[in-house]
Amino acid sequence: MKRILTTIILLSILSTSCKKFLDVRPQGKSTQEELFKTQKGFRDVLTGAYIRMKGGSIYGGDMMWGNVEYLAINWDNPNSANISRTKLINGDYTDQTVKDWFSSTYENLYKVIADVNGILENIDAKKAVFTGGNYEIVKGEALTLRAFCHFDALRMFGPLPTNITANSVLPYVKTVTKNTHLPLSYVEFAKSILSDLEEAEALLKDVDPIRKYSIAQLNSTVTPVVNDPYLQYRQVRMNYYAVLALKARVYLWLVPLDNANKQNAARYAKMVIDAVDDNGAHTFRLGVETDRAAEDYTMSAEHISALSVYNLEDIANSSFGKDGGLLRIDYPSGDGYFYLNNLFPPSERLADIRWKDMWTLKASTQVMYKKFIQKKGLPDYQVLQIPLLRLSEMYLIGTECAESKTEAEGIYIAYCVKKGIPFTSFNVNDWTGDRRNKMIREYVREFYAEGQSFFTFKRYNVTTLPSGWTGSYYNAKPERYLIPKPDREISYTNN
Repeated sequence: MKRILTTIILLSILSTSCKKFLDVRPQGKSTQEELFKTQKGFRDVLTGAYIRMKGGSIYGGDMMWGNVEYLAINWDNPNSANISRTKLINGDYTDQTVKDWFSSTYENLYKVIADVNGILENIDAKKAVFTGGNYEIVKGEALTLRAFCHFDALRMFGPLPTNITANSVLPYVKTVTKNTHLPLSYVEFAKSILSDLEEAEALLKDVDPIRKYSIAQLNSTVTPVVNDPYLQYRQVRMNYYAVLALKARVYLWLVPLDNANKQNAARYAKMVIDAVDDNGAHTFRLGVETDRAAEDYTMSAEHISALSVYNLEDIANSSFGKDGGLLRIDYPSGDGYFYLNNLFPPSERLADIRWKDMWTLKASTQVMYKKFIQKKGLPDYQVLQIPLLRLSEMYLIGTECAESKTEAEGIYIAYCVKKGIPFTSFNVNDWTGDRRNKMIREYVREFYAEGQSFFTFKRYNVTTLPSGWTGSYYNAKPERYLIPKPDREISYTNN
């Protein structure tokens, strides 16, 4: 049924206004009490948090393909009159418009956190209103969303992970209040993220349908395998495997704090890679050429967790299409392009599914990326999803965290085969350095327009691109990675 995914997810909105259940304010106790009388009320608030995540200042724009990609210089600014955009690209954060962009991202991350905090402040006292495993599902997802948004606040607005001090960084907010929240130290903030994820993992482990059924079964409207439609479409929820994948991502970020975190990152990444349903089939698989040929450009089979966006086609066309401004300024040459040859060397890209038919000229020197401009007629779960966590990342984490050259190459070659790129062994004279350079390139070309490039550069404290790239278009001092927080104190509510 066309757009059934969006219909199911937004079912609760039909009986009440979206504003009502997004407006969970501390001063509106009667509204909270009314919402949290029933299982449906808790579900509605959780759905509202997912809806808020689709906002343009976070995962429906700036934290996906917008400002965070400009920070990585994955886009150029063809409009010289847009001075603020040029300053953003150049790492000049003194411009007021640039500050306002960052403030909006910061505030909206914390508004999502406020949404789920309303749930978490009330759910234990109302456990009796839940049936089946719904208490565990709702609480587990809420905890994961809180950890997810706090972690992205840390990646964006926190310090370089290779230069940690005892100074406080950001508040880890667990209550819905207009009172000031004092910032925690980096270590305490990280512990809070992992604490939420530990609890979420325990809650979801035995009740999440994604551990039993395949993605296809959970997406089926013909022969549904669960009686409750709310428990279908687990790919567009913070499901059990999303918890594991997020733990892998967090532990990788925290490796400079403690090298033992490398083993934790590898372990959780492997758990996701090895995940199988009750029939023994892998829950997720890497995208391949047949997916690209079918114009499933975001590789939906890889989506561990994603946002379902009913108007993604319109957003993509206005952002990436002929009327959109997201593009690279590049110069066609005999073997393709100049700057894009950094990511896709001509000798390596013949079968690369991230290259083939994915880039197109909008004008003589303007190159457009097609990842979110997908084929009409594909199932909604393929074309209406913005990926938040993908299986590819788990392979890259496994490769990066492997202790030996042999182990790292074993994981990496499996990845290369599926992506259609030639595998080359890591340089025996400096295999960890060669691995680093390869991982930087892979994160950029694999997650282009998905908001991961800048965070990869920040994690590695990249000052210049690896040697051998045809054009070193990215140069950074440490200050580039220190994104300013709002000048004023924000309200940690969702007003």
